[in-house]
Amino acid sequence: MNSLHRKYALGLFGATSALISSAVSAHGFMDFPKARQAICQAQGGYWWPDDGSNIPNLACRAAFLDSGHFQFVQEHEFSTNTADYNNLEAVKANIPNGTLCSAGDPNKSGMSVVSPHWQRTVVEPNAQNKLAISFRATTPHNPSFWQFFLSKPNYDGDTSPLTWNDLELINEFGNIDFVVDPEGKRFYKMEIDIPQGREGNAVLYTRWQRFDVAGEGFYNCSDITITSTGTPPEWVSSGYFLKQGQDAKAGDSVWFRTFDQSGNELISHNLNVTSTNASTWQAELALYLNSNYGNKVNIGVKQPDGSIAFDANALLANEVFLPHAAYTSNLSVVKGGDNTAPTVNPISNQSIAENSQATVHAHAFDDQNDPLTFIWSIPAPLSFSGEGDTISISTPEVTADQTFQAELNVTDGKASTAVSFSITVQDSTNNQYPAWNSTTTYVAGDRVTHQQKVYEAKWWTQGEEPGASDVWKAI
Repeated sequence: MNSLHRKYALGLFGATSALISSAVSAHGFMDFPKARQAICQAQGGYWWPDDGSNIPNLACRAAFLDSGHFQFVQEHEFSTNTADYNNLEAVKANIPNGTLCSAGDPNKSGMSVVSPHWQRTVVEPNAQNKLAISFRATTPHNPSFWQFFLSKPNYDGDTSPLTWNDLELINEFGNIDFVVDPEGKRFYKMEIDIPQGREGNAVLYTRWQRFDVAGEGFYNCSDITITSTGTPPEWVSSGYFLKQGQDAKAGDSVWFRTFDQSGNELISHNLNVTSTNASTWQAELALYLNSNYGNKVNIGVKQPDGSIAFDANALLANEVFLPHAAYTSNLSVVKGGDNTAPTVNPISNQSIAENSQATVHAHAFDDQNDPLTFIWSIPAPLSFSGEGDTISISTPEVTADQTFQAELNVTDGKASTAVSFSITVQDSTNNQYPAWNSTTTYVAGDRVTHQQKVYEAKWWTQGEEPGASDVWKAI
């Protein structure tokens, strides 16, 4: 992926220069091995009755009784903001021991409930002790970085809450391109290192950290059982590796997936076809799968002695061999069609006090991972400074509340997307909302002012600071 390119243009308006966030409705969660909250959300049963008796998983039921259904419908938003996000000690202070699986959020505390009933995903590292993981990006964030922690062998999640001392860091990754699967879903895919010889129950703790002003990071717990079954005693053919006439050209991507008898995905691997491998991608893909998933798939031609070997000279003769007759496989080619315009999240209409500054942050991404240019149009007498996805807006003095229309245009150099938002400059002598008070109880719809901005409560809250908690949205 090309690195994110940031620049700004003053356009037709004067520019001189403060945090307004784009309205991000979703972010992501660990898809394999699946995060706790994603398992609970998928199994359902939490809308009725109030005692949670319709929830099939006992751990999810205990979580529901602890903190309700919000944690399930917010499966993609287990996050907390840490301004000093490069300092892990600052992260730990924001997510105290015993709250790691709920990202330190009391509204999602059920995910940190101690229970022997959390559903575990059976995982099997390959011969190089690597495990392919998949993180579903409902809203991708780039640039960002990743950290993966594994609970220590002596940790017993059935009886003890998870603490930072229970974890060891096993992998770190910098900015990773997301991929789009054949169904149009976006994922981040990586391979993590499982310590050699490690088997049994564990918790995989994932941290996905954005590079942004607020320092938003996402934290997921995946309950796993690490196994090592080795090569299956007998391989069963699931059909031919390639279909007659199936080909890919430079710019396409090839996806290979296998499924168990219940339709659960076991392998999901994609290969980008370039001018370099356009004539050899079939062999490259098969040899990679055989090497990295050798206990789950074997692609080739069965020999007289029973062994299986890939035949690069007779591509259509190669079959896909799986460990069980009920398992299936699929190879699909996703054509690298036309370029698509960047996706830009809406920016909420904003209220800013006169003679003050506020930071505006926009979130955008491009499915082709092209570099993006951000062009801000902020009308006079407002002014702004900064560049890229974050600028600082300065407001003038006004004699009455005054509203201005602003626009952001994001382009990948081939196509562009524009979003508009309003900025209301508030007359300081006409403040219609009370200042936020940490001891006051607020309910959904209540509005307050805090640090020269107006916020509205999404649900019941007390003591949670506007701008630092998901319960408040900027108006």
